[in-house]
Amino acid sequence: MSTDGHSLPVLDVLDMGIALAGLRITRYPEPMYHVFFRIRLHNAGECSLRLKGRKWFLQDNTGDSRIIEAAQVFNQSPILTPGAVFSYSGNHSFNRPPVRMELRFFGEVQWGTPFISPALIFPRQCFRAPRL
Repeated sequence: MSTDGHSLPVLDVLDMGIALAGLRITRYPEPMYHVFFRIRLHNAGECSLRLKGRKWFLQDNTGDSRIIEAAQVFNQSPILTPGAVFSYSGNHSFNRPPVRMELRFFGEVQWGTPFISPALIFPRQCFRAPRL
């Protein structure tokens, strides 16, 4: 299910949060920037939702960007009943320092109507290297 152009209706009942995010830099053989995260999703609506995929927008400090769409949410299509919580961990790697990460989920409400979530935007502090 492609979400190009966001022709799907936006449904704002998925309470999304970043439970944890941080940057790790590896230096050899080339510098790589790894953003690790834990996402928490809570169905704050009154009907069940089936998450069928996700869409990432990633950008580095040179302005280069990537869009990554996946047909599932980490090999799952979870159903979130009202009040249910789903969480997962992951990471993205960059060749240059990251400056922007946005995440949207798409799926269906219990009666089959498709939707896309508003963007979950990672705060800039997620991309700062830890102080030693």
